[in-house]
Amino acid sequence: MTDPNKLSRRAILGGLAATSSVSLVGCGGDETPAGPNPDITPLNALLTAEYEAIKAYEEGARILRMPPTNDPQASSSAPLLVIAMNWQNHHRTHATQLASLITSIGGTPVTEASVSFTAPTGFSASVGNVLRLAANKERAAAVAYNTAIKSLKATTSRFLAGTIEGDETQHFIVLYALLKSVVSADPAGLITNINEVVPKPFVAQVGTDMNSLQSIADFTFA
Repeated sequence: MTDPNKLSRRAILGGLAATSSVSLVGCGGDETPAGPNPDITPLNALLTAEYEAIKAYEEGARILRMPPTNDPQASSSAPLLVIAMNWQNHHRTHATQLASLITSIGGTPVTEASVSFTAPTGFSASVGNVLRLAANKERAAAVAYNTAIKSLKATTSRFLAGTIEGDETQHFIVLYALLKSVVSADPAGLITNINEVVPKPFVAQVGTDMNSLQSIADFTFA
């Protein structure tokens, strides 16, 4: 006579299989959560920062084109203007890439027209203040990108943020060196190689855009 308290091996395995099936149905697998892509908001915040930088460089360029006549750094305004215009183009390139990514993940990019520039408290027209304004913007942007990387979910979003962050950091370091008088803005060497002051807008290649540090060869040793 079969003991009813003892289950056969077949019955035990059958019960486990049934339980597992119910559990899997309840879990629902690794489905993508419904709702807007969570990367849209932080990416739009970074895009806003890029437009703010573009507007800040516009204001800076206006001053560098006609610095006050009594400005002790007026003689440096011409090379600094070239650098500022190059870096503003970097920011435009960043903005284009960010807007494209936001659109591709179902978001609506903020527009440049929706962002305005307001001069910070204490700002007045001078070459030195243009450098300070740009340095503050670049430092804030670098920190913002670094902070955003922690919250961005997609690998593509983190990659773009990381490669732009490197460019913002390069800009800041050059401005910091100028403000701390570690380097000068008007030696002959700088004038000759003006377009090589932070020459690329990205650290690594983004899509088909080759304007990255990857395209620069290592220095050869003399």
